[in-house]
Amino acid sequence: MLERDDADLIAYLAERPGAGVFSLRSGDEAAAMAALRDAADAVRAIPHPDEPGEPLPNWVDALLGDDGPTLHLDLQDRSDHAPQVIAAIVGAVEAAGADGRLTPVRPPEPPFDYDPEAHILGEPTYFLDELDGRGLPPAFPPGFPVPAGAALVIAQQSTQDTWQHAAWRRSRPFAEYRTVLHRFGCELEAVDATHPYLAATGMTRHLFRHPAGTGSVSFYAAARRHYVSVVWRPAA
Repeated sequence: MLERDDADLIAYLAERPGAGVFSLRSGDEAAAMAALRDAADAVRAIPHPDEPGEPLPNWVDALLGDDGPTLHLDLQDRSDHAPQVIAAIVGAVEAAGADGRLTPVRPPEPPFDYDPEAHILGEPTYFLDELDGRGLPPAFPPGFPVPAGAALVIAQQSTQDTWQHAAWRRSRPFAEYRTVLHRFGCELEAVDATHPYLAATGMTRHLFRHPAGTGSVSFYAAARRHYVSVVWRPAA
């Protein structure tokens, strides 16, 4: 029999639609993983409200990790669909006949002042629960320039690659930061501003190369605050 608290599951997903993780604690790990794969398929079957030919979730998958069998999903900002998604997950797990308890995985308090406006990446990631002694993701190279007068609001690690992401927020634009990165040794190349996502958000983005790695830097504003977002992939 599946044990769960539907109200808690819905509230959790509505609070963090872009990074939901659910654990199915069961005595039969293989059956739990099979049930969560069915649940992932059920969530993918929900059509996107604005693009009916596309699935609602940006990403969803069943993974076996430190918390046992888990379901990871990214609904971006679609918190209003939390009840529908939870119903699909519960229905699929029950139909699979898996026993156990379905619970949300709540991460420890992050070492940054999390701001959902900084959650701009459309690829699967997880929050870093530790930063290095500089207060940076550990993959960032020695001497990497931290934006002046800004608060770190997100730090992430790709689940499928070596890159890490950090973003900072402050009350004024980061007009000087491109020059700061150039002085650090980054060669910057602007991304075409007609890219649909950039055009829709007013974001500007540059790709960069550096002897220690590659990545991108993005600048944007939201709710009268300014953000700079850096993705860093260490050199192989």
